[in-house]
Amino acid sequence: MEDHFSKCIDRMTLVVKENDLGDWLKNFEPDKDKGFMFSCHPNIDIISRAVANDGHSGASFAICMRAVKKDLLEPKVQQS
Repeated sequence: MEDHFSKCIDRMTLVVKENDLGDWLKNFEPDKDKGFMFSCHPNIDIISRAVANDGHSGASFAICMRAVKKDLLEPKVQQS
């Protein structure tokens, strides 16, 4: 299950980058009463449509969005 979730995060990260949404996502915070799951922001719709075949529930989509945002804000150091 963890491997599948990692793939979902990787795919969502790719979608964010391909659509030039990285800076937006770093700075975006959804309404507290909606979160990523119920946000109506157009960029959320772009990402959601692009990963629709990944089998997300609303909760898994929101968790992936948080993980992608965290990775953008705190990039992992690549070791050679």
